[in-house]
Amino acid sequence: MTPILHHYPTSPFAELVRMALGLKGLAWQSVTIPRIAPKPDLAALTGGYIRTPVLQIGADIYCDTAAILAALEGFAPTPSYYPAPLGALHVMIANWAAGPQFRAHVGAAMGAMPEGALDGAFVADRKARFGLDLGQLGKAAPQLAAQTRVAALWLSQTLTDGRAFIGGEAPGHGDLALAANIWFVRSVPFAKANAEALTGLPHVADWFGRMAALGHGTPTEISAAEAIDIARAATPSDVAGGIEAPFSHGQMVRIQTEGSGDAPVEGALLKADSTGITLSRTDPRAGAVHVHFPRIGQFIIA
Repeated sequence: MTPILHHYPTSPFAELVRMALGLKGLAWQSVTIPRIAPKPDLAALTGGYIRTPVLQIGADIYCDTAAILAALEGFAPTPSYYPAPLGALHVMIANWAAGPQFRAHVGAAMGAMPEGALDGAFVADRKARFGLDLGQLGKAAPQLAAQTRVAALWLSQTLTDGRAFIGGEAPGHGDLALAANIWFVRSVPFAKANAEALTGLPHVADWFGRMAALGHGTPTEISAAEAIDIARAATPSDVAGGIEAPFSHGQMVRIQTEGSGDAPVEGALLKADSTGITLSRTDPRAGAVHVHFPRIGQFIIA
């Protein structure tokens, strides 16, 4: 079954996954989704989760980059996203990069944008869904940009001994998350000075070049309707894992993403443990699907 990525070109988290597909040299199918709500085709698969990106493998739907990379690691175990010697430390670094450091990079990328540079509908969408306030972001931008320079300095110091990637000669999940943040700053013309400050540190530009050279694998464009048809024709995979108290197998619950104003996803609980959360749900268009989330960053609401 060929992986399907639901994404749009300017999303930094989608770029993380595109690089991840490149690292493994995978062929994949690409569905371009809207940047803003509503996203009815995506919601048909996820049950309401409309953040970017989402990975689909048949009738299994993976939400959030943490769940996506875990799924791809199982789909194609080599080369691993978690090479020695760091191993699972790559997950910890990636969570830091995608959390507080992502907010800092948003400030470095968008804080200096002149009024009117962003589409009004995009601004309204991000304000309603994530509380984005461009005025407050602009005021905090110098401090946030300074935080990104600290992160880049730590990266530079890590690479001082000549290693190619943060853990040695093989790139991993931590590299992908750090690179996606810098890619985001570099993608915004108004953030040129901040981007140059990050890549101007010793070793960082060369490391970023090696990350970019991973490419994006081999994508083939398909439509959202085709992806929904693929889900409907497939059978969700078996679920391995347990359920933490006080929840029970088959219990109807809702999953709410932390810090998001999007509607929660409702379904029957199949897994809730340290490896993730899985819901079973049925959609009139997509049929029976399993929707997978990471455990960190999600709330289970009974």
